[in-house]
Amino acid sequence: MQVILPDRSVRTLSRTSAPIEEILLELGINPTTVIVVKNGKVVPEDVTAKKGDELRILRFSHGG
Repeated sequence: MQVILPDRSVRTLSRTSAPIEEILLELGINPTTVIVVKNGKVVPEDVTAKKGDELRILRFSHGG
C-alpha cells in the first residue's frame, strides 16, 4: 500500500493489511492530528487498509 504523508512524500508499505491507526502510530503520526483519505474517501482510523490501497494523510488545522 502507498502512504502519502503530509509533506507529500510517499512511503510504500509491504503489509497486506493493518488498521489505519496502527499505521499512523508506526509512522510517528498522532491519529488525532490528521485526516486519512483511503482510495479517495475520508475514513476513520479504525478502518483496515489493505494491499493495493492508497492512503493520503492530511494534517488539519483550526482557528478561533
